Amino acid sequence: MKKFRVVLAMLMALCLVLTAVSAFAVKPLEGDANVDQRNYPSTVPFIHPPFYNVKLTVEVDDHGIITSVKDNGTGAAGSVQEGNEELWANKNKPFFEAALSGGLLDRFVGKTLEDVKAMDMTAGGADAVSGATMVSAAAQEAVINALEGKKGKAFLPNDGNVLPLESIEGNAITLKNELPADFDLRVLDIRWSVYNDEIVPADSYTAELKDGKLVITFLDIAALKAGYYYVNVVDDSGTYRSPAFEGGPAAAQAPYFIIDSGLTANDISFDGKAVVLKSGSMADYLKNIRHVQILADDAEKPVEQEIVGHHGTVGSFIALDENGVLNADGVVKARNGEESPLFEDGKQYTVTVASFGYPELTFRFSKGESAALPEGSPEAAELLNNIKGTYEPLFPVITRPEYDQLWLDPCVAVVGEEAAPQVAEMLKAACNGTIYGQEAIDAFGDGSGGAQFDCLFINGVSVITFNGSTISGADESGNQVFSHEYAYIGKLSLGGMMEGYLYETADEDAGEFKYFYMMPDTPATTYHLEFRYGSNTDDLARYNEGPYAYWLAAGFPVDADADTVKNVIELFCMENLNHYASVKD
Repeated sequence: MKKFRVVLAMLMALCLVLTAVSAFAVKPLEGDANVDQRNYPSTVPFIHPPFYNVKLTVEVDDHGIITSVKDNGTGAAGSVQEGNEELWANKNKPFFEAALSGGLLDRFVGKTLEDVKAMDMTAGGADAVSGATMVSAAAQEAVINALEGKKGKAFLPNDGNVLPLESIEGNAITLKNELPADFDLRVLDIRWSVYNDEIVPADSYTAELKDGKLVITFLDIAALKAGYYYVNVVDDSGTYRSPAFEGGPAAAQAPYFIIDSGLTANDISFDGKAVVLKSGSMADYLKNIRHVQILADDAEKPVEQEIVGHHGTVGSFIALDENGVLNADGVVKARNGEESPLFEDGKQYTVTVASFGYPELTFRFSKGESAALPEGSPEAAELLNNIKGTYEPLFPVITRPEYDQLWLDPCVAVVGEEAAPQVAEMLKAACNGTIYGQEAIDAFGDGSGGAQFDCLFINGVSVITFNGSTISGADESGNQVFSHEYAYIGKLSLGGMMEGYLYETADEDAGEFKYFYMMPDTPATTYHLEFRYGSNTDDLARYNEGPYAYWLAAGFPVDADADTVKNVIELFCMENLNHYASVKD
């Protein structure tokens, strides 16, 4: 009996020891943070992000030094937005696993909270895993949240628009509020067009909550352009993500409203080749395209073309060009690489064009009938009409020192602050050459090792004026160098890289100004012009051979304002930095 009591006493003592040890054991801290919307709302257009949270467990010692960081169910229920499980598995998971295999979580071990906050996880940053910048930044925030006892931003539970339109009355737009009660709503800005790339001036409206509804009051609503307006809102409490744009314009959580153009169904038509508006801007119409549906007479479903897809991404829209011309020879490329024509010869189609704020247009089309139309191109005539004005060479203007910051800003956003100056200088130099033709061929060969384009005006021309079918040029003293009437004769491809419109003058003394080869750029769409001129069309079609090798004139309106300068620099940078953005996750 005594022996039993001794054993019992020992067991009780052991339990007390174990309890004491358990009481002082380190309990793992849990933290999470969203991978998507890290640069929100600076991304333009709003691309489809990876909708998931990085979830981690963090252990620290008595001195607050991190001893372990481990994954805590990233990709499992609660980490991935409902409905995006397949996207996570197929697209996001490989990026996340690559970050882990790259030693991302080990980089936090041995650091304190303040050390983690000081880590540089930006693109090209010393602590980020290459190719997984967003994952790196989310992991950093998840560790901080774990140590500070905070939660990452939650997904909005709403299915559909969180601030649906209730009314447009006078200058006031009222949106019903279907956000969670603890969503601390603030309007960051309002953006126009399906690209969400043009911000409405903040001093032109006020936004406030009235009786639980969001009321936006404009100084003059009549000053708004027709089309789609996205209302960009955030939760100031940091509890929730901003509304998702998954689903595309008018189908996502993101709030929006539409301003009507005032046009009727009789004001919009198809002339056999192009969409024609009775009044208003074709550029505005095209920037608000919701979809183009092409239904063959023997098909059950139409082929749908969207500028902005249901993931919020800018797709391969080829149905209409920038002048509203239907692409009769367009080819659709599927993800698996298969190609199919938009229109087949001899078939009859019903085409429906829908643009936010404009009447829907439906017309019949046959590719064979289109080919039988009289010679002459509506889009070529419209191009000359849209570029009326006087132009000087573009790059000597926009590479002036006072515009250096305008070059740096987009570069910083893509390659980071350290690399931005070098990249900006590279971009500026790429089209600031002063040699072309044989001299450039001798310097650059076929261009495989790099080349510099000359984008100046040649043959003694300093400014060029487009006035309908009349094109003229003057030298630096204002003396006229040439002036001729030109007529459209057909399309021409520049080395298979870009296609433009070829115009010819009947004047026999035109010499090196016999042909003008215009790319489809206008001040309203790309803020500049790109063109060539010369005496031989075969030479004009070659970009790295012949007398015009490595030359492509770039014109800029002589009366351009500061906004146009800013816009053309941002466009040039965006187009040429796309390959950097494409490798981001």
